[in-house]
Amino acid sequence: MSNHYTVLPFFTSDTGEARVSSITCDEFGVPIAFLRNCGTWEGTARRVSTTGELMDEHLVRVEIAIAGTDYVQTNTVRIGTPREVVAKYFGNFQDGKLVFPLTDEVYTLGGEKASAFSGVAWSVTDEIIVYCGSRTVQGCKTHYHEIITLSDRDPQRNNASTHRVRTTQLFEDGIYKLVTMIDEVRVAGS
Repeated sequence: MSNHYTVLPFFTSDTGEARVSSITCDEFGVPIAFLRNCGTWEGTARRVSTTGELMDEHLVRVEIAIAGTDYVQTNTVRIGTPREVVAKYFGNFQDGKLVFPLTDEVYTLGGEKASAFSGVAWSVTDEIIVYCGSRTVQGCKTHYHEIITLSDRDPQRNNASTHRVRTTQLFEDGIYKLVTMIDEVRVAGS
């Protein structure tokens, strides 16, 4: 993969000094970081145990669309396996944050049906999003915290990011259980 870094996704100055980043929003108050994630992303999800062992890996696809303050995300997990699942998530932006209201229509990256899902995401910079969510899987309350980082801007695609990395920490009943690392490339959208 070629790197087209025109803007690094790190909040440091040209001299390397840490700085407080400003957040850019559109006319609806939607942070630009979310708009930059719109499109279709494909990649590999790797779940890693607390001892650092690879538990499993599988192909994923994420399609993101935003219209005004409405957000729709379609996840396809475990692509090409008997456990392939497609699920849609609906949210809306409130005060610059993406809010997913409580719903029982959700699936895990493992392809399991979950209930009592809700979450909130906000931008840290124009390239970095933090997301916190919770759900119940097989009677167990799980919480997860994810960081989503866009990189590799391509000048031939209006400086759209062509690569993103997601890292998710998963807790079951308050106990850390695993981390999921997802490496994705943009296959459609800008």
